[in-house]
Amino acid sequence: MKKIHLLSIAALLFSLSLFAQPQGYNRVYNTYRGEEGVTSIRVPGILMKFAGACAGLEQDERRLLRSLRSVSVLTVDEPWRYPGLNFAEEMKISNMRGEYKLLLEIHDGDEDVIIAVREKRGKVTDLLVVVGGEDNTLVHVRGRMDCDLLEELGEVSGIKELKVTANLETLPASF
Repeated sequence: MKKIHLLSIAALLFSLSLFAQPQGYNRVYNTYRGEEGVTSIRVPGILMKFAGACAGLEQDERRLLRSLRSVSVLTVDEPWRYPGLNFAEEMKISNMRGEYKLLLEIHDGDEDVIIAVREKRGKVTDLLVVVGGEDNTLVHVRGRMDCDLLEELGEVSGIKELKVTANLETLPASF
């Protein structure tokens, strides 16, 4: 009987975590995951916490891993199977106004790159990276990450655009 209760609670928590994700992201992720030529990965927070306890990591890397609730990635490995697909257009990013702060937006020909965050009380709760066009990739990171921590890790990873997360308060409220 206890197993049934624990399983019910786990299912409820999982469904609530899916509800909290951006709806455009969920629609695109669920449409393409499991399709041929597409790789989808969803890593739950508990695994991140375990990874954060591993030796050999820098203190900032450990702090970041412990602050994550989930990481989801969807990428099209065989773009010839999906001609004309553009994740940025599929997600209808413009409908997410008011929810996210835009960190970076690039449109170059048929290629689109958008990085946006949702923050609450100075902490990043969602980081969304959308690449659309010939290369289609979605990355959604959920957690309670400090802006300064993301800035430091942006320098380590080479993603210079994360430097602006330290100044979220000065960014426009939406895009």
